[in-house]
Amino acid sequence: MIIENLDFDKTLILAHKQATEMVKNGLFSRFGLNIEARLNKALLGCLGELAFEHWLKSKNYIYAVDREGFENRNADNFDFLINNKKIDIKVAKKSTSNTPNNNWAYGYPKQQKPETKDYVIIGWIDLPKKEVVFYGWLTGLAISTYSVVTKNSFAGYNYLTPNHEFKWGNLNNNFELLIKEIFTI
Repeated sequence: MIIENLDFDKTLILAHKQATEMVKNGLFSRFGLNIEARLNKALLGCLGELAFEHWLKSKNYIYAVDREGFENRNADNFDFLINNKKIDIKVAKKSTSNTPNNNWAYGYPKQQKPETKDYVIIGWIDLPKKEVVFYGWLTGLAISTYSVVTKNSFAGYNYLTPNHEFKWGNLNNNFELLIKEIFTI
């Protein structure tokens, strides 16, 4: 799902402002990164969350966002709360010209306790194209059942922390079904 009608440049500026504030106020770096790398990582996360929020607004969905600071905690409790369901948004910078496919492997950090999230939405940010795309979603409980590994089985790079890893092909690409599930009591 490509996020339509997103003013990418404006959203990028807002994401940078949010990421800077998060890092300044003590956002925990589970990777042990320096300030610049932490900011760049937080920037991508904020951009993904703002793009998803843009999509929610375009559909007139009611939601809450955990915008509490990090002065007294290491991480947020959720990215979005919709109908009492916790949604976590995960995006990565697209660093290849190849189109993502079902064979790619994705690692969800074990430390982030996927079982505490109702749904996790996975996507990427293509900076040269100025677009945010969400590929699919899984329940946090489903993610917690995948093996924990330290190396990406598709691309071969080492994860910075242990991750529950699954193929992109395990993601559900039906976002209408996701919304139906979220709004079912």
